[in-house]
Amino acid sequence: MLKSLLLLGLCMALLNVAAGDSEELQALVDELNIIKTSVNKLLEKINSSMSSCCKCSGSIVEKDWKLAFRGTPGIKKSVFRAYQDGVGIPEDVEEGCKQVGQPLPCANHYRNNEILDNWSGFSEVALFVYKNNMEVHHVTFDAIDSTFMNWLNKSRIKDSTWTDITSEPANVFSLYGQQKLNLRRTFFLNSNFLSCGDTTGWFVAIDNERGGCSWEKNTAFPVFKYSTANTKMNWNSTGIDTADYFAIYVH
Repeated sequence: MLKSLLLLGLCMALLNVAAGDSEELQALVDELNIIKTSVNKLLEKINSSMSSCCKCSGSIVEKDWKLAFRGTPGIKKSVFRAYQDGVGIPEDVEEGCKQVGQPLPCANHYRNNEILDNWSGFSEVALFVYKNNMEVHHVTFDAIDSTFMNWLNKSRIKDSTWTDITSEPANVFSLYGQQKLNLRRTFFLNSNFLSCGDTTGWFVAIDNERGGCSWEKNTAFPVFKYSTANTKMNWNSTGIDTADYFAIYVH
């Protein structure tokens, strides 16, 4: 559209100066060439931004995913209890909590009660992890004959950006995770645990401030940690980062 308008403007300008001298005509052509170059650069930036957006959320758009839950870090409200039965979620939640990909205000977890309390007829459910409002990892699960509490199971995995998540062993892989004494490792996708210094996994929502290992002690909970690589990582390594939020989608 921009290019068409540019060409139309060029034709009209040429008609207006047809009776003028050649220097005036050349000056006009030079000026329009500069405008054309600027427009082309603008179009490249727009296309690049659109491509980036599609890469981060294309799978959501293509399959018409519906947001079932979004967890928010550092608000000192249990993300597991919020998912399970809505504990700690106010009646009115900010619109920013009901979406992903935009830097909108959100100070609560979001629970889609209609979906989670009436879990039926879904073919797939997915966990998406976000950093800087961009999807960094996801795991898609088979939702057929599942419940809203048992779908996060290694045997149900269909695909993932963590390439070793189906081939590597898992000692804990569930929504409930490990919850005993001072441990609150929920939405826990863990491979092995030999000691606090020798434990590897893919994702965990740490639901308290006083965990058993140094890597799960925090000033505010919940904290969402994930492997930045395409494989599992040691929870103590620099390859572990904290997510801005995570989302659960169904379709």
